[in-house]
Amino acid sequence: MRTAALAVSLFAVALFAAACQSTHEEGVKSDLMTQWTTVNANTKSATDAAKAELMDQGLKDVSADSTNVDGKAWGKKADGTKVTVNVKKVTDTSSQVSVSVGTMGDPKMGADLAKRIKTRAEGMNMNMKTGT
Repeated sequence: MRTAALAVSLFAVALFAAACQSTHEEGVKSDLMTQWTTVNANTKSATDAAKAELMDQGLKDVSADSTNVDGKAWGKKADGTKVTVNVKKVTDTSSQVSVSVGTMGDPKMGADLAKRIKTRAEGMNMNMKTGT
């Protein structure tokens, strides 16, 4: 009886941990409310990439602001749902980008945006290094 209770408890913990740290896109982690990834770009480049991606997605009222240690980009879907991208400095050449959609989250949209921002930021960063 005691072994069965322990097994059920361990299973519940493993199930909870898996739900809290799922992956939707390669390299993107999620807690279902927010999706995040590490980007090989400084905070300004990552924030610029986030703003450009939100604009490319057709969001309304898109804006952004950044410093050398953090950044933020935001916009709204047609129904008024706010999409927020937060950028935090990890090193001088890398940042963590996290995406939140609305108050309840949209894991699929958030993961897709995080992946697109990563691709764009790293592409912009590569172009700056090569001078193209």
